[in-house]
Amino acid sequence: MSDFRYHAFVSGISGHITAPFNEIIPIQASLSLPLTGGFATACVENFNFHHIVSCESIRSVLAGNRNPTDGSFDAVATVTITGLNILNLVTADRVVARIASSHPKDKPHSITPIGSSYDNLRIAGRKVDVTLATETFHEFDNAEKVRAEIERNASFRDLWLAAPAPGKLGVCSLAQNSDLKKLPSCMELDEKKHVLHVRGFGRIHLAELTMTDTERSITMLQVELGSTPSGTVTTGTGAGNGSDYGG
Repeated sequence: MSDFRYHAFVSGISGHITAPFNEIIPIQASLSLPLTGGFATACVENFNFHHIVSCESIRSVLAGNRNPTDGSFDAVATVTITGLNILNLVTADRVVARIASSHPKDKPHSITPIGSSYDNLRIAGRKVDVTLATETFHEFDNAEKVRAEIERNASFRDLWLAAPAPGKLGVCSLAQNSDLKKLPSCMELDEKKHVLHVRGFGRIHLAELTMTDTERSITMLQVELGSTPSGTVTTGTGAGNGSDYGG
């Protein structure tokens, strides 16, 4: 039996509405990978929560196994949401959150968000083209490399809301498109550079990536509803990796 333990999960839609009523949005199409790995899928069709958040479908896939070619312990977490609609103000044809990880023997592990994407994301009726820096984080695929690049490169350092320190959580956004600066008057870009304020609606967090030395996760959309209704809606979360407790 291997002494490697997987850690990976996905969820499609979740949240909590606090007004005009207080109700949890049940977590949709969530999966958690057993410590020993395996394979699981989940599917939700035509989800609608009080016409606040709805979608045509959510499909989650979670897998972890040992690569027969090189012996590495690999895992992938993917969730795909189609026909997303949040109060007719945030819509998307498709949102994909994907995290893949690999732990080769006697080599540094890697975790990459390549494959995460938005398709026809619209906010307040306006198409928002968001280019995600997935390739950047494929290159700097573990926390040690990220810390070294932050020290070396000021522009890379600016991407981080909190840089990953040993044993601590780091947070940044993959949304790096300058198009976000060209917003209509009803929207403002937060100083964090990836959070949109929409008047009479709330705040929209785009493609937030969190990481530690042994884990990485992505949340494609987190919406803070600041009007009526109020509360939070989270869509497209995936996390992956694992660790070896042996010597």
